[in-house]
Amino acid sequence: MPLAPPAAERSTAIPHTAPPPRLRAYVVEPRMLDAGTRDAAFALFRAHYEGADRERFERDLDEKQRVILLRDRSNGALRGFSTVLHREVRVGNRTATMVFSGDTVIDRSCWGQKCLQSAFATLLFRLRIRHPGRPLYWFLLSKGWRTYLLMANHFPLAVPRCDRAEPPELRAALDALATERFGAEYDAAAGIIRYATPHERVRDGVAPVEAALLANPHVRFFVDRNPGHARGEELACLAQIRLRDLARTAAGIAWKRLAATGAR
Repeated sequence: MPLAPPAAERSTAIPHTAPPPRLRAYVVEPRMLDAGTRDAAFALFRAHYEGADRERFERDLDEKQRVILLRDRSNGALRGFSTVLHREVRVGNRTATMVFSGDTVIDRSCWGQKCLQSAFATLLFRLRIRHPGRPLYWFLLSKGWRTYLLMANHFPLAVPRCDRAEPPELRAALDALATERFGAEYDAAAGIIRYATPHERVRDGVAPVEAALLANPHVRFFVDRNPGHARGEELACLAQIRLRDLARTAAGIAWKRLAATGAR
């Protein structure tokens, strides 16, 4: 029978920690999702959001044209997803393409990976070059600071944000889109959507706004502008997507992947 290691050795041993799952993104149409994938997606959503409703979840899913699925490279398990709607809209006197982000969630074990950002940026790029003379806008709702940071960190021409004056035409476009979609639930003065019926909210402890995070001006701005985020209220946001922003985002993602590869 092998001897147990000495007590000192046992106390100083470093526990083995499994590396986080590596992700691969797939962009599909909702009609292509089988029942198992829909069940897995809702289970992920419910684990991260309190008050998740299956009927509302399915309705949101079926409205969209695309779903970005994030699967574990090793076993194919679903680790995250984001739903995407895009359509033609009128902004002022111009025709534009509007991309609307719906339900989005990533398993906490995979936070920090850039797979979703890369897949979404690729989708935006394809829409942008499909109609090169047409403006492209990203309309998103932020009930948590992590979602807001995705916009603030990558797309400078956006509202609302803390570090530059709001372009009046972009604010007008946001108010028009949010009013069209949410009616009286959209408070244009505050830029907040307050649902008339109970909606999901981020579960306590999933992405808390810790004191250290408030050192980031974008996080602090989000909390100030959306003090009811913990109750499920959402900050309406709109970004104009330019090719230069997409190129910068792609370069940043590639650099981080290269740095991570070199560190291993």
